[in-house]
Amino acid sequence: KCMFSVFDKSRIFIAVCCHQFILLACDMVKSGELFVYFCIVVSLADVFLSAKYPLAIIGHLLDIYGKHGEITYDIGCTFSKTLRNSSLGPCAHELNLWMMVGVFHGHAHNWMCQIDWHLMYIDGTGHMEGEGCEHIFSSLNELAHSTCHASPFHQHQAIKQHFSILG
Repeated sequence: KCMFSVFDKSRIFIAVCCHQFILLACDMVKSGELFVYFCIVVSLADVFLSAKYPLAIIGHLLDIYGKHGEITYDIGCTFSKTLRNSSLGPCAHELNLWMMVGVFHGHAHNWMCQIDWHLMYIDGTGHMEGEGCEHIFSSLNELAHSTCHASPFHQHQAIKQHFSILG
C-alpha cells in the first residue's frame, strides 16, 4: 500500500468510437517525483504526461482494428509527430493510421494546420465532428459535486453506474 501512495490519480484518458461508445479508458497517474519534475520543467514533463496515454491507447487500437484507422485528437497535428517518432510509428504507418483534429478543437489551430488536419477538409469523413470524448466528459460534469471528495473506489463506482444508466 505504501508503494502506491506516491501515485496521484489526476484524470482519465478515454477512446470513443464515432457513435460515442467508450472503447478504452484508463486512469492517468503521475508519481510524486514526476510531479516535482513537472513543476520544474513544465514543457518537457507536459509532453511526457500527454504522450504516454494516447500512445498506449493507440497501440491497443492498432492491434484490435488494423488497417485504415482514423483517430481524432485535440492535438492530432502535433501528436502525429510524436506517434511517428515512437516505437509505434512504423506500425501506424504500415496500417495507414490517419490522425485528425476534431471540428471544435480544429478552429483553435492556425489556418495551415486546419487544411491538413481539420475534419472539414479531409475527404471521406462525412459529417463527423470528432469530438466524442467531449460529449462523454460533458455528461460526467453532473458527477463532479458528488465525487469530488469520494475515495477512488467510490469515484469509479459512480462513473461505472453513470455509464450503465446511459446504456
